[in-house]
Amino acid sequence: MWHSLTPPWQACLELAWEAYCDGTVAIGALITNADGDILARGRNRIHGSSNGDGYIRHNPLAHAEINALLTLDYQAHNPHTCILYTTTEPCPMCMGMFYMSGIRTLHYACRDPFAGSVNMLGTTPYLSRKPIKAFGPPDPVLEAAILGMHVEVNLFENSPYTGSLHEAWRSVIPGGVALGEKLHQTGALRQMRELGASTAEVIMNLYQQSMELSVS
Repeated sequence: MWHSLTPPWQACLELAWEAYCDGTVAIGALITNADGDILARGRNRIHGSSNGDGYIRHNPLAHAEINALLTLDYQAHNPHTCILYTTTEPCPMCMGMFYMSGIRTLHYACRDPFAGSVNMLGTTPYLSRKPIKAFGPPDPVLEAAILGMHVEVNLFENSPYTGSLHEAWRSVIPGGVALGEKLHQTGALRQMRELGASTAEVIMNLYQQSMELSVS
């Protein structure tokens, strides 16, 4: 299935896996022009050890979408014709920055019923005035695979928010939570990281496991 993904989605997932391997939240984002050429990239850098010169890092604002939006050259490119891709539905902060950036189109591969804030659109006069187009997950199996990574991390970190997070996620994407619980039990995702698995290998593996769980 990897080769059926468009280059922007492949690049987004590569950034998400890079973030996971660096010990931070597994979210990747990028901006393209109308032709699909990648203009800016960003990944989560709240935690992790990499330097990330030119990016916000090691603070709570270092989200993937923020880093992508801040590295776009707004003088060279018309934001109205650009597209923001992100592996996970933007939080309130990232959704607000996307809206104010002038970019009009958003694609996200995995919903976030806990913090996702696409539903902010249209809630105030200001948030109703721009012709925003937001497109949700293109593939429910890929969505579950992405969420599974988030669940696995939360379980290994024993986050105090795990219960409320997973309750919200399970109500909308139960297969993703089930996959994350399995990955936590087996340690398979951490093993792939230690072995230096490529993003394509990881995503195809998670995709297959997600499909198997959906029919079990």
